[in-house]
Amino acid sequence: MTNDLNDTLQIIKMISGVENVVLIQKDGLPVASAGVWFSKDEVFAVASSTAAIFGVAKLIHGNFQYLLMESNTSKVFLASLPDAPDFFLAITTAPRVNLAALFIEMRDSMSRIAYLLHQHLDGRLPPLRSFNQEETNEVLSGFSVAEGKQTQYASSRSAIQLDRSQALSLRAVLRQVHDSIPAIESVFLSLSGGVRVSLEGFTNDRMAAMSFALHDASQRVIATLRNNRLQNVLCETNSIRHFIYSVPHGVFSLWVKRDSQKLGLMRLLLKHYISETTRILESAIVTDPGLPDDLRDLILSGGSDNNLVVARREK
Repeated sequence: MTNDLNDTLQIIKMISGVENVVLIQKDGLPVASAGVWFSKDEVFAVASSTAAIFGVAKLIHGNFQYLLMESNTSKVFLASLPDAPDFFLAITTAPRVNLAALFIEMRDSMSRIAYLLHQHLDGRLPPLRSFNQEETNEVLSGFSVAEGKQTQYASSRSAIQLDRSQALSLRAVLRQVHDSIPAIESVFLSLSGGVRVSLEGFTNDRMAAMSFALHDASQRVIATLRNNRLQNVLCETNSIRHFIYSVPHGVFSLWVKRDSQKLGLMRLLLKHYISETTRILESAIVTDPGLPDDLRDLILSGGSDNNLVVARREK
């Protein structure tokens, strides 16, 4: 089966603009690959990182067909296989690849891959290879895109403060998007921390948090592969297109019916609204949330192990 899979992946690799193709099990195990620059360790890194995105996309859109991550220097394309939900393809392409031609030419190859998997695996998934911490660090260091530089991983958290004028301006932009694009099912902003800003106001929402997580995971893949910044994500199902654009301190999320408008025209319309949203959010005040005084007193207070120190604020 391996030779047949490799031959089929090589057919996809020959499509104009395609650079690498990896067949991946949903839990991150690379099954086969074809490409121009992926080493064995790089294939593992691509498989493990895109599997996380695949999982989030499945949680949001159970029947999604493909997910497209775009940057200035490349596109990364995840495609579900027909009738093979435990596997998907990760494809890296040149920035100006003809996506319509890619979809059409991939169709037969994806069906062929799904047939081979059903014929030879019969629903059984091969076991994952385990990696200890040393081996994992070695893989990550080998996947570094910049020579002579140490890669540092860190997390940060900030709080954005919007005044009434800024909040109303954001809702006005969302209203314009809603009124100008037909068949919209949902349009909202997901600010850092998963807070949703929509026409219904400011609410905590699961879809806002999941959209933010999907964009964040996609950003990490683009940064790892190309040392570049993610521009947008497009997730498509049989009936829905889900656009996610990066904006300061959050993401812009749009759900629209798939057949409501041509993709190119919709992108042109969204470009203006993303620019306006960016302008408003760039004027917002951003602070690093500090530790409350009473909690700091409780953590830093001295005393014996047998004593319980309770700190509170004076009213």
